[in-house]
Amino acid sequence: MVLHAYESAHAQSPLDQLLTRAIATSPDAKLLELTKTQNSYQDKLQLAALKPSLSVTSNLPGYTRSINSITQPDGSLKFQTQSQAYSTLGINASQAIPISGGRLSLISGLNRIDLFDPTRTTAWSSNLFIFSYSQPLMQYNELRILKPNLLASQKLNTAQYTKNKRQFEQRIATLVLDYILATTQKENNMERIVEREKTITKTTNLVEAGKLLAEDLYLLKLELKRTEAQNISLDNRLASLAEQISYHMGAETSLSEIRSLTIGEWQRSVPTADSLLAIAQKDPMWLQTAQAVLLAQQNIDRQQQNSGLQASFDVSFGYNQQADQLDKIYKNPLDRQMGTLSVSVPILSGGRAKYNKLIAQNTYEIASLQKEIVAQTARQQVDNIIRQYEQIENDILLAQESLTIAQERYARYTNLFEAGKITVDQYLQAQNYANRIELELLSAQVNYWKL
Repeated sequence: MVLHAYESAHAQSPLDQLLTRAIATSPDAKLLELTKTQNSYQDKLQLAALKPSLSVTSNLPGYTRSINSITQPDGSLKFQTQSQAYSTLGINASQAIPISGGRLSLISGLNRIDLFDPTRTTAWSSNLFIFSYSQPLMQYNELRILKPNLLASQKLNTAQYTKNKRQFEQRIATLVLDYILATTQKENNMERIVEREKTITKTTNLVEAGKLLAEDLYLLKLELKRTEAQNISLDNRLASLAEQISYHMGAETSLSEIRSLTIGEWQRSVPTADSLLAIAQKDPMWLQTAQAVLLAQQNIDRQQQNSGLQASFDVSFGYNQQADQLDKIYKNPLDRQMGTLSVSVPILSGGRAKYNKLIAQNTYEIASLQKEIVAQTARQQVDNIIRQYEQIENDILLAQESLTIAQERYARYTNLFEAGKITVDQYLQAQNYANRIELELLSAQVNYWKL
């Protein structure tokens, strides 16, 4: 399980407006929304099993023609062509009963049979209504657990959407922070180029006066070219980042708005263990293991209940009628009642029931252990993230303190070098140290907001 602390530690930051814009415009964010909607439709589709259903069925005249043997009064057979057409119209309604696992049904239908040979006759039959109820006995009620399981699934889907959305926001934040880092590096390099050019101009006189080696001046010029080459590389990096930012936030996104962000001024805070653990408990993997335990327990109950005697009870009541004319079909309907009780008793099953129970129990133990492992892993991640925040916060404070000293030292060494009192190695060492501390500070600030 990968735990993201952004939600806890970065509740409010200048990134929020940019992230909101990305969520509204990015194709990746729109894909997340479509996936969320798709899952919602799937949940509603499963709930449809608990709602009433109503259907109308019909069969247009089905014409058949055959030669059949007909027994005559004297016992002889006569082969005669017979043709008939059969038409039906029916209405079916049903409703599942989750509390008992049974199902109520209501059927009404009208049938017509036309015989054409040797003479044409028409017969009608109808089911005014047939009301029936089917109830499984001594069997596990699957309908009863449908809705609770669906609610757990909805919670898991919501958590997965939230996690995917947070990961998307992390990607956008990383793009913005990398752009700020590259921009700041380039701006610092530009300042160094200006300073280096001034230093080269001043030290040229020292070379002419014999106080500085020509090789030292040449080394300074090489350092200047290296800095310019770094800026070319940074320009390529910025162009790539700008293209990705435009993809997620729209072409109208102002990069100057991003460049104006000052990371060092953003309010930082180390998240608490409780807040991070609350986020972990909403993680899809945490919820998935909890759901696995629930399903495993339900399967234990299912195997125990379905392993013995199985029975079902069906009862129906209604009216039907037959007539040779349509206007007589619903007159004097005939009462129709029926009840059946089906029983199945397993005698020899090869031990299937026993092993199904053992498998269900073992699955439950596996799911329970996985749940404990995920919980333990989450607690370890929480401790690790807090240590990372504390380490980065300490790095920032040390870099800030070191940077002040390094910049003052670099300024003094610049004056001493331009006066010919120190070597170029000492001067470059002071400059490189100040540059390294400056980069470490900015990188630490960026890494804090990337967590």
